[in-house]
Amino acid sequence: MDDQGNGLPRQQSNEQTKAVSNNEMKKSFIISTLVLCAASLTSWADNGTWTAYPGQAATYGAAIQQPINADGSSNFKANNRVVIPVKFALSQGLGSFVFESIGSDNDTDNDFSFVSFTPNTPVTFNDITELSAVYAFTQGNCHGGSLRWSVRTSASQSLFIYYGDYPNFTDCTTTSQSGTNLIGLADLRYDTSQYAGGTFYDTYAHARALMGSSPIIRASLVLDSGWGGDQRVNLTSATVSTAAFSDTFTPQPASSPTPVCPTADATIGVIKTGTSPSGIVNEPQTIQPQDNDGMFRIVDCKYMYNLATSSLMGTGTYEVWATIDGTTFFVARFNLK
Repeated sequence: MDDQGNGLPRQQSNEQTKAVSNNEMKKSFIISTLVLCAASLTSWADNGTWTAYPGQAATYGAAIQQPINADGSSNFKANNRVVIPVKFALSQGLGSFVFESIGSDNDTDNDFSFVSFTPNTPVTFNDITELSAVYAFTQGNCHGGSLRWSVRTSASQSLFIYYGDYPNFTDCTTTSQSGTNLIGLADLRYDTSQYAGGTFYDTYAHARALMGSSPIIRASLVLDSGWGGDQRVNLTSATVSTAAFSDTFTPQPASSPTPVCPTADATIGVIKTGTSPSGIVNEPQTIQPQDNDGMFRIVDCKYMYNLATSSLMGTGTYEVWATIDGTTFFVARFNLK
């Protein structure tokens, strides 16, 4: 299994891991417009690069402009000659940092999370003096091989260091190891089974003997055992240290959306609710040739789309949504009479 998680259970040798409508239209539309390979958060430092998945997504808000009323009370004629100017001001913020593994739903995007450090200069396992994380489980607990650190030295070889109580590594709350340095511990929590001569329960000293002189590709903190019960963690920080440096990943605080002048591409989505026929409008057309492929234009620091009613589905109530970088948000509601 890749050290950055793939949502699949690790096979372990301990007993614990042997047990292994309109709203629907809106949900379908939102899911269909999301980028399935959600963008991860990446930050660069002098010592290396931190990457987090899924990380923190931007949050957006829309302030609709006239002639559409913000309260959704606007009425337009349902004929093929009417054009509805959809114009809105954008607000942008930063969502909460997400670190979870959820197996109770059908969404594969949230099956795993990781934060991963890739060093800029060669670092061996012997060079690492600290692997630690400050965390608190808000749902579930350690089980099935995570929470863990993974130190990868090749495409097919990685050392796993498990959090939790030995030998099952299933309790990270009663006996919390938040803030504990997992390098150099005396118990058998080092999984060297991917290396010749290694074993699932191994010592730090033997891990050094097997792969300590190998340069690492990356060191990752991984949560991916939602298949055995949902896991959510409030991760405050993750640290990788050597004698030469100490590098810590710290999530940014969430922030409420504030007005911004937009620069990113935004796509339009339209849903008809209530009266039949209802559903997603497949191709919400525009009279302006520059509004190609369902893309808003940016005019005077606002998004603009001249929506042709000829592309809609007759009388009824419509909702307009926008999608920026895989995040979909509500823009406006209006009626065709």
